[in-house]
Amino acid sequence: MAGRQANPYLRRPPVSLDPDVVLSVRHLSAAYVTRRGAVQAVRDVSFDLRKGESLALIGESGSGKTTLGMAINHLLNPPAKVTAGEVWYQRDGKLLNVLALHGEHLRRFHWQECAVVFQGAQNSFNPVLRIADQFVDTARAHNHENRAAIEKRALELLRIVQLDPERVLRSYPHELSGGMRQRVLLALGMLLQPQVMVMDEPTTALDILTQRVIIDTLRRLKDELNFSMIFISHDLSLAAELADRVATMYAGRIVEYADVRDTFYHPRHPYTLGLLQSMPPLKGNLADLKSIPGSPPDLITLPSGCKFHPRCPFAGPECTEEDPPAFDVGEDHQSACYHWQAVRNPQTEEAVS
Repeated sequence: MAGRQANPYLRRPPVSLDPDVVLSVRHLSAAYVTRRGAVQAVRDVSFDLRKGESLALIGESGSGKTTLGMAINHLLNPPAKVTAGEVWYQRDGKLLNVLALHGEHLRRFHWQECAVVFQGAQNSFNPVLRIADQFVDTARAHNHENRAAIEKRALELLRIVQLDPERVLRSYPHELSGGMRQRVLLALGMLLQPQVMVMDEPTTALDILTQRVIIDTLRRLKDELNFSMIFISHDLSLAAELADRVATMYAGRIVEYADVRDTFYHPRHPYTLGLLQSMPPLKGNLADLKSIPGSPPDLITLPSGCKFHPRCPFAGPECTEEDPPAFDVGEDHQSACYHWQAVRNPQTEEAVS
């Protein structure tokens, strides 16, 4: 038929992925084009996300976390663009080249395969539609036409996220609290049973009790529905509670990638250590709290060598000359630091020799 797009799923994959991998990001870079030059927001990022796994992207504001989340879902719009790399999505043994999707295929990928929960739930809803209509519109955009079946599914999901489903479905977004809207957005994201959920700051601007409800809800949903999750946060306590693995980002690059326990107890990058030492301790002296000196670099004119070296207490001459590769520093633990052996968390371990 004229104008019909080819099936984007590949039965004979051009790349080899472990059967447990649902999303593979390979050497991905993205930039924002400005008059001053290209803002290098994401630089050569690679990782695999496995079935049922939770990956936390952590780092300061401006480190590239949100841009990476948007690039993975092929959601960047000008002046932002992906400048290099690939994103492969795998389901039932077939691969999908995400960055090659357009039109109908890209629309179906969103929500049906990979749902995105943006920060600021109020801005994610149409303010003049009741919640029930927002569920129906989302489902109908993916060729689900039975309104009764859609509302039945919505009732089940709202009940799962511990809301009064009948009341919520009749409500407009402004009639719900911030925590309720966030949970409605989680339910909406699960409407079409996606295999991957990407969440950008899911607890930002919520009070501490509501944050607790959201965290407990996410943990329960992940256990019950077994979806894979990428969540973006500067809140290390959230990563500690929800993540299986943690990717620390600095100046657009993943500088450390490790199991959540290794990240907190055995950090091997000075930036990860700096983030941990800037957190208020649950016990002990608050005087031990330390901030990371300096400011993040200008992403248009990045410093030479390791981009963290102007702020790093471990920096040596070699750090100013060449950006370090990702060294294997433990079991499935990588650190982009020449001096990773000197990095330790004094509260949890002895120095590594």
